[in-house]
Amino acid sequence: MDDLVAIPQREKGGSIALERLDYQSSWAVSLVLMLHERSDDYAVAFEFHDDIVVLNSSSQPTRASFYQVKTRDSGHWTVKRLTQRYKQRGGSDRVPSIVAKMYDNRIKFGSAAEILGFVTNQPCEFIEQSKCPCTFDEGDSVKTDALRKALAAEISTFAAGDINLFEYHLSDLPLRRPGTMLRGLILQFLERELGIPDCPSSAFVVVVLEHARERSKHMGSVTNFQDLMRAKALTRAQVQEMLDETKRRHQSRPKWSVVSGDLTGISPVQKRDIGRAWARYEIDKLSQASHAFERFCTKLCDLANSIDDDDQTLAEIVRSNLGRLRSLGQQFGISQDEAYLSAAFLYEFSS
Repeated sequence: MDDLVAIPQREKGGSIALERLDYQSSWAVSLVLMLHERSDDYAVAFEFHDDIVVLNSSSQPTRASFYQVKTRDSGHWTVKRLTQRYKQRGGSDRVPSIVAKMYDNRIKFGSAAEILGFVTNQPCEFIEQSKCPCTFDEGDSVKTDALRKALAAEISTFAAGDINLFEYHLSDLPLRRPGTMLRGLILQFLERELGIPDCPSSAFVVVVLEHARERSKHMGSVTNFQDLMRAKALTRAQVQEMLDETKRRHQSRPKWSVVSGDLTGISPVQKRDIGRAWARYEIDKLSQASHAFERFCTKLCDLANSIDDDDQTLAEIVRSNLGRLRSLGQQFGISQDEAYLSAAFLYEFSS
């Protein structure tokens, strides 16, 4: 796969739409979870030669699987739709069909391109849904033959046997807000990998999705394989680091029973309200998967770590920082009362 960086990418039309980016990133992350549960090394690259590219190594890859992600609001995919060639704007030339663009990676990379995957949220007219994922040649023989002939007519070098390189992947992720279902998959993944029920998943969800989105949007220069891994890929080592950090966070969770004993100088009612808010904040850290909430938590942690006044009691530290806590809440859209903000600060201060 030495040619992966050297060979120019085909031109891609404009910036990727946010909705498609979310779907594409979510499906890619679900693929990363599946790959990580195997023992082999891997690297998943985003928006490089195709929507998603899976390499069999993050250091010296020899094989690649290329995936094209296409979503539709309704309707089946047909042979006609997959092989249709539209006229270019302002000209008579026709753009390559969907399957021809997919096959372009076989032309470029030869036998190293072992899978040409088509990922979608809608079924295909000539493939039974129960078979997916499967190769195109497992579908209706008449329709598959028509697809093969259309490819041969468009690409003179197309080999008839290469039809078995094409795979159809029918995704379960919903078109609207795919991240909601993805979060459930991540929760199950974390429990299997870490053996921790109710694992604090929000940070892992945010970080892995942000990695996927940023690597999809990155348009900087990629001149060597190391650039590719750094700017465009998620690797086994990176995902393992995220898992290790998630486990560390879980094991270092502070206990309200310990912190409350040091919280002197406030009324019993205030302590009761902060204790209840502590439980709510801990649940939010387990379940909320939003970038804004994760940023709020990070800024709270930064504020807590900046405290160096040894003369103040714990209650005095909270009171003297309430103004900053309210500002942080407003900045990140966290509409909570004083007890919640105090509990959140105490949680991060004690971590």
